[in-house]
Amino acid sequence: MEQYKHSFKLERRIASLAVQNTGRQQCSPGYCWGPGVRDHYLIHHVLRGHGNLVIGDKHFTLGPGDTFLTYPDISILYYADQEDPWEYVWVGFQGVEAEGLVEQTDFTPDNPVLYGYCSAEIAGLLTDLYQDYGTAAWCRPAITGRLYLLLSFLMRHSQRIWKSTVSGRDCANTAATYVMSHYEQPITVEDLADFVSVSPSSLYRSFKARFNVSPKHFIIEYRIERACVLLDKGGLSVREVSNSVGFDDPFHFSRAFKEIKGVSPKTYMERRRKEKEGL
Repeated sequence: MEQYKHSFKLERRIASLAVQNTGRQQCSPGYCWGPGVRDHYLIHHVLRGHGNLVIGDKHFTLGPGDTFLTYPDISILYYADQEDPWEYVWVGFQGVEAEGLVEQTDFTPDNPVLYGYCSAEIAGLLTDLYQDYGTAAWCRPAITGRLYLLLSFLMRHSQRIWKSTVSGRDCANTAATYVMSHYEQPITVEDLADFVSVSPSSLYRSFKARFNVSPKHFIIEYRIERACVLLDKGGLSVREVSNSVGFDDPFHFSRAFKEIKGVSPKTYMERRRKEKEGL
């Protein structure tokens, strides 16, 4: 069987969810990666052949139709069978939404393999993502959309028993996702609590357990991070940036920015400009 490897890596960007790399490979006998760690999630789907995955003291043997996920910063080793080396397609991804989405699938750190699970559908979704890679302007949003479709499919077909109402870590994840999608709009803690159908006090406990900050502080921190992205780009005034990330008062914005970043927005912008100019 002819061996090949097609692998594409993308520029890192701050995003809610982003494809880090994607590829397809027919491995040579015994071909391996690791042991080592990745700084992002990786989903591999075995198209044909066989191979092995080792995570800590756990060893998984995989074949056609199996799918496995590896987690960031966890030491892993995977290698092809000597007699019947596998061919697989994969996607690597990261972003602030990634952990919360993965947690709603059937993957877990203890059970990172789905054996023969919706094989044709997952193969199709991953292959479509891989084939949409390119340098044209439409390619990045296309593969990001494909990634959302893949994770949505895994969530929708999860065998876990979910409660009809959002609670605990899911409560915080759902509210956080809402913040990331609506940060430029007025958002109160009461709005978030209503959105996930819990009391403000329950939402507070969920955020402290999940993110180690209050919902209010999470909103402010996320808005400031988005502000940093705009300030890095340049071309906007502090007032324009303030309005763009959900602050209706530029003085409130500047005060919050300095509390979190230690400098004013104007000073931050000047420092970043000088860094880019190499001064």
